[in-house]
Amino acid sequence: MKPTEKMEKLIKTKRPRITTDTEMDTRVLHNSFAAMEETIRAKSADYKPNLWSIIIRSRMTKLAAAAVIVLVVGLFVARRIPDKQTENGTKQEVAKSPAEMMTAMSLNIAYRRGGMEEVEKQCDKAFEMLGPRPGSITVQEMLAELNGT
Repeated sequence: MKPTEKMEKLIKTKRPRITTDTEMDTRVLHNSFAAMEETIRAKSADYKPNLWSIIIRSRMTKLAAAAVIVLVVGLFVARRIPDKQTENGTKQEVAKSPAEMMTAMSLNIAYRRGGMEEVEKQCDKAFEMLGPRPGSITVQEMLAELNGT
């Protein structure tokens, strides 16, 4: 039988006539507080934090975790932003070489100067500088030239 059950049985069966005063109440109260403090001290002495809980509770760990979250969100947003596009919705491509860039610029200037006739004149000048063109071209040569290989 548990001590509390024994106490309850004693009170129910014998019905003791105990008179209490303030001194006894104070003594019982102090004894109960002392017992509670002793229990708390025993539990806190048994508690030994491990390395993992110390690291998790550290302020530096919390700051580092926040920095990693901000970095991940920033990278995610940077990857989600679409490439810059022109006004009509097509993707703007950069010239691959200075020669291509000069060709595009010269054709653009020629078109602005006189329209399609000037562009044709510019092409004729370019063909004269490059030399004669072959009379016929195969499909494979044409694809190779279009692919830039």
